Amino acid sequence: MVRRMTPSQFNSWIRQQEQRQREAIRRHNQEVDRINRANKAAAEKAVRDYNREIERVNKGNKQVVDGFNREINKYNQSHRSAVTKYNRAVRAHNARVEQDRQRRLSTLRAISIPRHTEVRNSTFALSERYEGIQKSERSGAYSDLITLSEREASNSAMVAEALLTEAPPAPDNAHDTGILEYLAGFSEDVCNRWRGALHALSPTNPDAARHFCTSVREIFSEILNRWAEDTDVIADDPDCDKTQQGTPSRRSKIRYLLRKKGADTLEMLGFVEQDIEDILLLFPIFNKGTHSAAGALNFASLLALRQRVEGGIMFLAAVAL
Repeated sequence: MVRRMTPSQFNSWIRQQEQRQREAIRRHNQEVDRINRANKAAAEKAVRDYNREIERVNKGNKQVVDGFNREINKYNQSHRSAVTKYNRAVRAHNARVEQDRQRRLSTLRAISIPRHTEVRNSTFALSERYEGIQKSERSGAYSDLITLSEREASNSAMVAEALLTEAPPAPDNAHDTGILEYLAGFSEDVCNRWRGALHALSPTNPDAARHFCTSVREIFSEILNRWAEDTDVIADDPDCDKTQQGTPSRRSKIRYLLRKKGADTLEMLGFVEQDIEDILLLFPIFNKGTHSAAGALNFASLLALRQRVEGGIMFLAAVAL
């Protein structure tokens, strides 16, 4: 049954309903405000906790990165020190080096019926490439490499002379090239491999050349792969020459290293390639010589091989740094 109200009662009822509604809204707003404050506090706490964790992780990462950078700097400094030592030794001998190179080339030209013609021809080719980089317009930008290149050309002639003459002069191995310091920077295994190769390099050891040459091939590859990683070479030049396996060729790696030094001229690229080929060409000859009773290599030849290879490793190290 509908309740009858007077106008005064109806107005009073309306005011009561409005009051209840306002009270409900007030309580709702209070609850919303409470929830918002709680959510804000929780969010701020989460942000603070997150920032603290980020700061902790960043601090830890910074310590790791700083430690890594210190090791890298130490590693690079060790290599630079070794190469610098070799550069000093080469410069100290520089005046005599050119005289020796010219004398040895004259000796090789005077041989009427030479053995190992491929060695002699390779030596002449390397000497011509050296003279080419001397004449290059940009040669002043990489004078240290030219100084070392002169030594390489002379060492090539030294080995050829040792192989092709009856009584070759003993090579000068007196100076410290820094090669042990350099190889130790790669790994103790590489350094020990070189020490073992030197220990085995004896004319009475039939496996001397094989042991020595195998180790040297690995060291050359180690240097190129360490300083010219495949991904870096391809990123620098996606169209670089590649092997059948799709990896950058040795020429591409050498070009990449020379480009980093601002020395990527055709003359210098050709010289570095020829220098490595000149060394690798010796390996089968020395392998055959140490396994042949009739053609056994004398100690002077083995010492010449050591000096040639040692200089080649340090030259490639200088290219890589």
